Amino acid sequence: MDRWVGIDEFVAVASYGSFSAAAIQLNTSVAQVSRRVKMLEQRLNVQLLMRTTRKLALTQEGEVFLSHAKHLQHGLDDATAAIRQRDRQPTGKLKLTAPVMYGESYVMPAVVEFMRLYPKVEVEMHLTNNQVDLLDKGFDLAIRLGKLQDSSLRAKRLTTRSTMVCGANSYLNQRGQPHTLDELLDHNCLIGNSSEWRFVEHGRTRQIKVGGSLRCNSGWGLVEAAKQGLGLVQLPHYYVKPALDKGELTEVLTNFKPEEEGVWALYPPRQFVATSLRLLLDHLSECFSQP
Repeated sequence: MDRWVGIDEFVAVASYGSFSAAAIQLNTSVAQVSRRVKMLEQRLNVQLLMRTTRKLALTQEGEVFLSHAKHLQHGLDDATAAIRQRDRQPTGKLKLTAPVMYGESYVMPAVVEFMRLYPKVEVEMHLTNNQVDLLDKGFDLAIRLGKLQDSSLRAKRLTTRSTMVCGANSYLNQRGQPHTLDELLDHNCLIGNSSEWRFVEHGRTRQIKVGGSLRCNSGWGLVEAAKQGLGLVQLPHYYVKPALDKGELTEVLTNFKPEEEGVWALYPPRQFVATSLRLLLDHLSECFSQP
């Protein structure tokens, strides 16, 4: 009897929440998925899934088996990748995720160049500002910005990002240029996701709660508002650099800039790193190290 029968189907059902969604992912029929999961349960002599007309949930035994089943899948992937590594030309599919703006502006151009170098590699790219679970969703690589949370994932720092406070000359001429952090309280600060701006003063991190007439969750939207003289913005350098180079914005409070943060590539802690992923990591490091 094939001990692997039902494992892929069970993991897919647990991951995607239904037999129909699992069937689509596995490119098979719902009946086949249901039949193989049932065979797995009979072989283990336990119920892995609780099925009702409206809900599908894991049993306690199912939760335990799911974590081990995923490791089995990763082990098989590693074994397959080890064989493929013998071929000089990397092949296979890489599933990647990155923040939307950074992904569009920096990651995708590097990935496209990588695909031109290695045409047998396929890439599935998901751009989202939500931090997805790499192991649960089957991602091979994630680009993350800033301070990393504690994680079992492996991390490779690709480059850094700096944060700047900027304003248009029209605004600075009217309201004056701030020279201390306390002076920010008298300025119209254009706010993104957080109303607390971070700085370094006398060697220590200091957060200033700012206020202003505009709150926007788009960095580009804030840059445009700042260019029109509406107020000051604090944003990563890749948002404001084009406007700084054109003289549309001026950087202020340069003596209080926060420490640079990392731009990271995160990937699952597998024993074997596939050739395509290893080459992509090297390619991203080379691309991001250039000015």
